[in-house]
Amino acid sequence: MNVKKIVLPLILGCALGASAADKVVGYYPYWSQYSQFYPKDIRYNTVTNIHYAAIVPSEDGSLAFADENDAENFKTLVQMAKDNGVKLVVSVGGMEAEGSLKAIATSDDALKAFVSNVKNWLAEKGGDGVELDWQNLTEEDAGDFAKLVEALKDGLDGKILAATVYPGVGMGAYKAEALNKLSYVDVFMADQMTEESEKLVPNQSANSVKEALDAVAGAGVNKDLLVPVIYMYGKSFTGAKGLGTAHQGTGSGNEGYLSYAELMGKFDTPDYKVTFDEASKSEVAVSESESIVFMGIPSVKAVAEQVKNEGMAGVAVYDLSQDHHEPIVSLLVTIGLQIRPEVSYKPVKKK
Repeated sequence: MNVKKIVLPLILGCALGASAADKVVGYYPYWSQYSQFYPKDIRYNTVTNIHYAAIVPSEDGSLAFADENDAENFKTLVQMAKDNGVKLVVSVGGMEAEGSLKAIATSDDALKAFVSNVKNWLAEKGGDGVELDWQNLTEEDAGDFAKLVEALKDGLDGKILAATVYPGVGMGAYKAEALNKLSYVDVFMADQMTEESEKLVPNQSANSVKEALDAVAGAGVNKDLLVPVIYMYGKSFTGAKGLGTAHQGTGSGNEGYLSYAELMGKFDTPDYKVTFDEASKSEVAVSESESIVFMGIPSVKAVAEQVKNEGMAGVAVYDLSQDHHEPIVSLLVTIGLQIRPEVSYKPVKKK
């Protein structure tokens, strides 16, 4: 089926009404280099902020690249973001960094060194601010997380300070008073569909995004700070014949993961029937051998409309390397037409 013909009317519609939403955030993980996606490949006109993931802290408050091989790419990213008027935010923490962040937060000396090192990193290597990414929080960590936020807020001299929240762990792990001091709050959601799931369900949907945002706002976090993170990948499952059916494990792709760009290539053939599930507000593609659950243009447009209509801060995507480059099927363009309709998203002609 030709997905491009189906999505054209959907991508052109823009939500009406005033909104505080003005941010389109794109994550750029260090491993993008290994899929041959570099700073030069980013379409800077589609984003307002780029989050580089990640800088890893040690227990003594020192910082290092997650992969030193990406240091040169980071240098290029800093310059290209600056040249294109895009804010570059450095994500500090990430996977398996929670032990170091806990140690920093519970030591006055380490905390002082940490804040100083973050400030020096931005001054020496570049960046417009930082994002605190402390994963796997518990309610016992709530005070320490707030302490880190307060220390960074006081030490960064007005630079951007964002943080990730994971409402799936329970909002008791966060103090709204601390989160409300941030520049904005990135709301991450766990994958809803795994091999352990008995039946096929959406991996992410406009409805599940709304539930996560409602949970964060319900805990007292200001709505105008919220930035939901959309996953730019689908997940495939062998033998499934659509939502609600059984499966036999992961299907095609890298351990069952397929980038949105890969999906658009698959769906240009007649092998898959792609539909939008109105009940969950998500997409599913079914072939003879597998089903794929993913976020496409209708569901992403629904998220962007909610963000705009409810006065939230913006929408983020994870990650930039996985979007399709053609504007007519690009998820970044879909978001942009809602959040920043005044921007031209026509492809730039190469000289």
